[in-house]
Amino acid sequence: MEYVAGKLSSPDTYSLPSHERKQRISGWRGGVTFAVACSASVLLVNVICAIVAATAGQPSDGIATAYTGDCKVATRWTTGLHLLINVLSSMLLGASNYCMQRLVAPTRTEIDKAHAAGKWLDIGMPSLRNLSSISKKRLMLWILLAASSIPLHLFYNSVVFGTVATNYVDILVVTPRFFTTSGGWKNDYRDLSHDYYQHIQDSLLGGRYLDRSVFENVTAEECFARYSASFITSGNCFAVPTPDRWQSSSSDPNSSLLGTDQGVGYLGGRLDPTTLSYCLSEILPERCQVQLSQTILYIVIAFNFLKVVLMISMVWRLNDETIVTVGDAIRSFLQSADDSTRNCCLMSRSTIDKIWKTTEPRHAQRYHGKTQPWFKAVSGRRWGLSLSLYIATIITAIYLLVRVRTRGWGCTEADGYTKKSCSLNTFDHIDFDHLLHVQLGDRANVIPYVLLANLPQAIVSVLYLSYNGIFTCMLANREWARYAVKRAGLRVTTPSASQRSTYFLSLPYTYSVPLLLTSILLHWFISQSIFMARITMWQQGVQITEDNPFSNNKDAGSDLAFSDAALIASIAWGAFLVIACVLVAGVCTYSKGLPIGGTNSAVISAACHVPSGDGMEGRPDDNISEIPLQWGVTIEGTAEKVGHCCFSDQQVKEPEEGCLYAGS
Repeated sequence: MEYVAGKLSSPDTYSLPSHERKQRISGWRGGVTFAVACSASVLLVNVICAIVAATAGQPSDGIATAYTGDCKVATRWTTGLHLLINVLSSMLLGASNYCMQRLVAPTRTEIDKAHAAGKWLDIGMPSLRNLSSISKKRLMLWILLAASSIPLHLFYNSVVFGTVATNYVDILVVTPRFFTTSGGWKNDYRDLSHDYYQHIQDSLLGGRYLDRSVFENVTAEECFARYSASFITSGNCFAVPTPDRWQSSSSDPNSSLLGTDQGVGYLGGRLDPTTLSYCLSEILPERCQVQLSQTILYIVIAFNFLKVVLMISMVWRLNDETIVTVGDAIRSFLQSADDSTRNCCLMSRSTIDKIWKTTEPRHAQRYHGKTQPWFKAVSGRRWGLSLSLYIATIITAIYLLVRVRTRGWGCTEADGYTKKSCSLNTFDHIDFDHLLHVQLGDRANVIPYVLLANLPQAIVSVLYLSYNGIFTCMLANREWARYAVKRAGLRVTTPSASQRSTYFLSLPYTYSVPLLLTSILLHWFISQSIFMARITMWQQGVQITEDNPFSNNKDAGSDLAFSDAALIASIAWGAFLVIACVLVAGVCTYSKGLPIGGTNSAVISAACHVPSGDGMEGRPDDNISEIPLQWGVTIEGTAEKVGHCCFSDQQVKEPEEGCLYAGS
């Protein structure tokens, strides 16, 4: 590069030679390379999971089973895996968002073109405003990265899900003699053969019916509740009616078997608690499962792979040196001044439109120094839209919680009637009382249920990007305002000499790490609030499918489950984040001095006009941007005389209240 009168020979960006770019991954390319490494690591984990599921998960119809057994163990596995998925998805989407912010960062040429048209661009923050000004290549990459995030939001959390088992049982109405004496009935029941009856009876004879680890003696009311429900979690039922019913329940007065049926809901349609004396209920081992959808995992892998390819193309195919940080912008404008912002060194975000729209000569501005709260750095439109969406989302979640608790969505009594309230369901716990009984076509197809369950994830992800953008804007302005207080090296993407390296996405680590953790926690809470669950049917210890002729329960298959405890946690955590943001924005203040607008390209440009008499222009051997700088008065002004403020490596003064400043 050549300097002419202390400036770059052209304000345009320059490109590294291809061989040098491949040898030296630095600046924003270094950050994108790290993003590639994160995304590739997540891809590797996903591919390993897919291989294990295909080889060891005994897949059937695209569903692999990782565990079958104790429901508490299954719940712990599901909870842990969902937390891991949220960590992986946050890594992947965080890397993608990092690259998207890099893509939307403008070049100096793009800034100059926008300024010439009376338009300012965002610096150092996520921006939709810049999309119309960046190159078509970067715009296309941005669109593809954004589009590839949508399927991840809608599918990733449902790769792993739990099941709840219901049993297809035999219900026998018997006399006590059935438990002690073999046979004792006529073979006149069409549903079951004599041998099958005998097999069932043999499980009771010899005193085995007294084994409380196998059979449980339950009251008539409890028996009725268990076996008239839509879903049965116990085993076979042996219902003993009151003695006065023995004679009327069978054509043979000496028969010990009075009636039979299979399936679910028998007692609710044929008997009532007043006709029963007691029941023997078979105790079965729990059969909760942790399952994995291969189809969903393949979708996740495909879009994960696409993101890796797009990020790699950014590193090796993009030559533009974009202005990513506030420090990059200051360096660029000091090296090559922008004529569109001359004579307005006190330009702020709130005055820029007025200054640019007037056709009259620009007049000096009086300095009125005062501390400003952080919220002033964010536009009123952004605040209004963001807070409206935050509050609307929280109100919607509260409405759903109230509806669940008071109207009993998915909570049914044994007789099938809706309860008025439900017990509090814990995280990732699935039971029949907390199913929403949503019918979305074929229950064997998990995709519609996954999309509906993860829709809140996609919505909250958009809201969180807005939340993160607000903090990025406020903290970038804090970095900007500190240049009026203390001399410091510029924070740039490719530091040299006294310059400093940039923060990750313009956020100090004391903020970026907590924000990342809050994002993971919020998404995990939401993933536990409403989620897909599968209902499996079993008979005699063997899982049966929906096309089984005896499987007449149409509710088997996919459904949505909810946890009111997780929903409460989501609401509380979301409300806390909104309140914390508002409090931080209102309580924290910027030092007086620099005008608010550290993420505004025009405001930064206006503060970087160095007068020729300051000794900094006309020095081709001295790159001022590599020296620690401070913003302040370089030409003193008074109530009558116009002074000037700008960045300088020389001693500067604080602007005085009421004095005029403009200059060039």
